[in-house]
Amino acid sequence: MASIDRFQAVKEPELKILEHWFENEATRRRMDGMLPLDEWYARVNKDEHNTIIMAYDEQLPAGMAVIEFGEERTYIGLIVNPLYRLQGYGKRILQKLLTEPDFTKVREWVACIEEDNRISLACFQAAGFILEDTKPDEDGFLTLIFRS
Repeated sequence: MASIDRFQAVKEPELKILEHWFENEATRRRMDGMLPLDEWYARVNKDEHNTIIMAYDEQLPAGMAVIEFGEERTYIGLIVNPLYRLQGYGKRILQKLLTEPDFTKVREWVACIEEDNRISLACFQAAGFILEDTKPDEDGFLTLIFRS
C-alpha cells in the first residue's frame, strides 16, 4: 500500500536520484523542461517563492514535488518515482502535501497538466483537484484547482 512518511527539501546531491528517474522515457518526455537538471535546480532553488521537496516511503524516494507560491495561487508539479507509478503514490503524496502544516496557508493549489496525460490528470482528480475548464490552453495544458 502506498504510504508517505515524510517530506524533505531536495538538496543538490539528491539530483542523482532525479537523474535516474529521467532515464524513464515518460518522465523525460513529460518533464523535459527540467533538463539539464543541475541548471533547472540552480534556477528554481534560488527563487524564494519555490520549494522542491522529496516524498519518502520509509527510506525510499517515492516522488518529488515542485511548488511555486504566488500571491493568489500556488502551482504544483509532481513526479512519481517510475518504479512506483500506478500504485497510488501520486495521490498519497498530494493528499499528504495538501494537509501538511507548512502549507496550510495555501488557499488555492493549481496544477497544469498536458491534456493527453490521462494518468496524471486522474491522479490529481483522485486527490481532490477539479478541472477549471474542459478545454486546454493554447499550449495544450488543462488547469486543475484544489481549494482549501
